[in-house]
Amino acid sequence: MKPNNAINDVVSAALAQYSSLPFAPQSGKFTILAAFALHEPQSGRTHLLSLGAGAKCLPADRLPIYGDALHDSHAEVIARRGVVRWLLEELQRDARCPGTSSWIAAREDGMYSIKDDVQLWMYVSTVPCGDASMGLLAAAQDPEVATRMDAVARPMLSPDTPSRGRDGYARLGVMRTKPGRADAPRVLSMSCSDKIARWSILGVQGALASMALTPVYIHSVVVGEVQGTMRAQVRADCLRAFHERLAGTTGLPDTYRAFAPAIHFTDIPFEHSRTFVSLTSTTSNDALCWVADSGWEVLINGQKRGVPPKHRLNPKFRPILSKIALLSLSRATLSSLGRPLPPSSYYDLKQAATAYQAAKRVLLKPGAPFSGWIISGRMWEAFDSLGKVPSDVELSISPH
Repeated sequence: MKPNNAINDVVSAALAQYSSLPFAPQSGKFTILAAFALHEPQSGRTHLLSLGAGAKCLPADRLPIYGDALHDSHAEVIARRGVVRWLLEELQRDARCPGTSSWIAAREDGMYSIKDDVQLWMYVSTVPCGDASMGLLAAAQDPEVATRMDAVARPMLSPDTPSRGRDGYARLGVMRTKPGRADAPRVLSMSCSDKIARWSILGVQGALASMALTPVYIHSVVVGEVQGTMRAQVRADCLRAFHERLAGTTGLPDTYRAFAPAIHFTDIPFEHSRTFVSLTSTTSNDALCWVADSGWEVLINGQKRGVPPKHRLNPKFRPILSKIALLSLSRATLSSLGRPLPPSSYYDLKQAATAYQAAKRVLLKPGAPFSGWIISGRMWEAFDSLGKVPSDVELSISPH
């Protein structure tokens, strides 16, 4: 199948599913949409896995200690967490009826992998924040504004220190934190460009699913809202941001590698994009997640919309993509595969994924490309699948 057909199939599937849901951003506001889909070139089949819509993060002082809220509600991050959930559930489905999955297969070593003839595609309705968007940002700057920004004195940063948002947008190939606006509260979240680059080494499946699944890499990224005259620039920026700055990474464990996703563009409009709504509009506070075979929900401040504070620790009201929900699902999945685990915290379970953690250390060690990656810390992942945290954590942090 030609790439153009695959591009249209992936984008059309994402937009059709989004339009079918009774969701819209707040009036007069825009949002960003991201999606992941599996595609089989030989047959032309496309299976949409997840959708994410949103553009907000929780401030650093509101991080949840119980894992019951999403820290980062940017579209790309929500959609990727949806892929993790779908993969864990697909592993369970195949464990119940071995060999029946159309998309994953068991290996001789007991691990699973995406089938050889299947590709993972990603769609984003606009250029991801961070390094990939710097060229587009520079081109959009009014010359007078750009001159004033360049004249502002800023401290020199070491190569491994992330820039904040859009600060110093002439610095290319560097890590950046969210949010883009200088007046927004500080967050402990790296840009979507940085996260996509990290997935190009570690895979989108994450630490928990990596205990049963080999790395799942993004084959292609389709980007919307880029005019034809800017596509060569944005393609070069995306290649640099997602792959080239990590291309020389060595010392990775077996099955891990530096994967370069192909970059494509689409002219199909997203109905709630900034271009479509208004160039002067602001981002919606609401976020959306949808996962194939799991359902969908609307989030605000990382929590399910409409849930009173007194019910937020109730398992029935947890977001399906929250850390604690994925922890419970991971334990159930590993148990269904005959690999039950003793009770442990979210942090400890992630550390048990030894190959994944070894690959992660290669990226984050001193002198490595992502050595300045901001990590929230063990205390934010000390909860177990019942929502319990050590007493010293509860005493040292005031939950919100």
